[in-house]
Amino acid sequence: MTPLRPQQRLMRVLAVLLAALATLLTGCVTVPTEGPVEKAGGEPPRCSECVAIDVAPPVAGDQPKEVVDGYLRAMSNYQPNYGVARQYLTRQSAETWVPEEGTAIYTGLTTASGAKVVLTGRLTGTLDGNRSYAGRDEPLRVSFGLVKERGEWRISRPPKGLLVARYSFTRFYRPYNVFFVGNRRSLVPDPIYLPPRVNEATVLVQRLLTGASSWLKPAVTSAIPPNTTLKVSVTVRDRTADVSLSETILPLDDAQRRLMAAQVVYTLRQVVGVDKVLFTVGQQPYRVPDSDPDDFTINVAAISPEVAPMPSNAAEVYYGVMKDGVKIVDANADSVSVVPAPGALGTGKYAVDRLAASVTNTTLAAVTDGRTVVRQWSGDKLTTLLSGVSNVLRPQFSRYDELFVVGDHRGRQRLWVFSGGKQVKVTGSALGGGGVQAFKISPDGVRIALIRTIKGRTELGIARINRSDVITVDGWRPLNPPVSDTERLTSLVDVAWSDATTLVLLGATTQNRQVGPYRITQDGWGVSSMGQPSNADAVEVTVSLRNPMTTVIVGRNGQTWRDDGSQGWPPLVNNMISMALPD
Repeated sequence: MTPLRPQQRLMRVLAVLLAALATLLTGCVTVPTEGPVEKAGGEPPRCSECVAIDVAPPVAGDQPKEVVDGYLRAMSNYQPNYGVARQYLTRQSAETWVPEEGTAIYTGLTTASGAKVVLTGRLTGTLDGNRSYAGRDEPLRVSFGLVKERGEWRISRPPKGLLVARYSFTRFYRPYNVFFVGNRRSLVPDPIYLPPRVNEATVLVQRLLTGASSWLKPAVTSAIPPNTTLKVSVTVRDRTADVSLSETILPLDDAQRRLMAAQVVYTLRQVVGVDKVLFTVGQQPYRVPDSDPDDFTINVAAISPEVAPMPSNAAEVYYGVMKDGVKIVDANADSVSVVPAPGALGTGKYAVDRLAASVTNTTLAAVTDGRTVVRQWSGDKLTTLLSGVSNVLRPQFSRYDELFVVGDHRGRQRLWVFSGGKQVKVTGSALGGGGVQAFKISPDGVRIALIRTIKGRTELGIARINRSDVITVDGWRPLNPPVSDTERLTSLVDVAWSDATTLVLLGATTQNRQVGPYRITQDGWGVSSMGQPSNADAVEVTVSLRNPMTTVIVGRNGQTWRDDGSQGWPPLVNNMISMALPD
């Protein structure tokens, strides 16, 4: 590589310093990243790490590798319209390059051979045009064509969209959720990722108006009418976000206005400095039910808890399955006590293998008789829902009091759903022809996490639950994130939801063969260890919806452990076949 001349080095340093000074003086000016708006304004978002990457325009005499490396740095650091990045391109390619077409997240290095520069490494994830993340783990090779334009090397064939180094993505991009409506009753989070120095409130509302991601869209709706537009950028003053929408929302009835307000308030409450929302139409306040009668603002406390992503009516009762029947475990006393559960399941008459409790703790579902029969206890009455089956997994209730059951029938794995004691028709392909060994429905009732074994390999993924005339479970989406650059999850055993956006997974890794708990985001972006119970051979995990930090693990020898988020994992009670909390 040709060394930079002293004057060139000085010019490059000055360019970086001037860019940093301009950023500081403007307070990280907020700039919407998509959609038309008529004006900008409001309080600037946080910008604690605005100047952290050496981003500067090309210097005269830069060689092909220097041009490509500078271009990659400029793409990894968000700028409005990516003006610095475009300076590394030929005039024609700078005009046609569209960074909003998507983002590829990578690890790798560049090598040069003459005018040809190649980036080789791994593609670890992508963001689509709506900023939704999808995990990837595949080889990456990008060849950059460079030509001389006015005596300087420039890129003539830039990649589609953005290439962002994984380090930069992890450090600077932030996750947010945009909320839609599942089963016309509860909010469902749809995750997106935003770079720094954007008007977060404006981008989030624009993304909400655009609609759900392509994956989630079949399972959710929106109370916001189609073709609704944001008239001006969202401004934030006195902790109130002013959301000015088009006249399409005027005909909404009170029920629709409540749901629309819930979607917007839950979405914007993630923005620092936003506590309340004021809706306006044509510069006039727009009334939504339960808003403040004086200033028309509405905050999250005014939103009905019935629509919250986490069910507000979840009970917290610890059920344990022992050889002599179902027990209630009193885990809050100084010394843990175990007493028989009321009703027939607590008598020991039925050999219970697995158990589920409804969210409100009004109904129990038990797998009995060597995992061949499913029984339901409700109102002091025990009924048989399913028999003549085999290998029934631990069942689960949804927040809508549906009971989901997976088991084998006539040599084929099937999914059954019961509502009000009656079987509901189910379609879909998420079971993948068999091999499901564990599943868990999300707290909002619209997504289901599954562990499947395909050709001797276990894999984690999520699917959609779409309710119309029938229940459809489809849209399998694998989640196989790395624990580190060299470590992968393997030998997956069980899964639970710890909140509306996070899973707890029992599994081993390529470096740690002992099965333990890991926390993983719903889109597979982040994964982290939750510590390890001593000498645990974990086979089952359950999480309290009432206190989502409370996680219970069952070991193969019947010992159980409970953690409240401290990763201490003190022992809870032993001799348990299985445990269940209302879900």
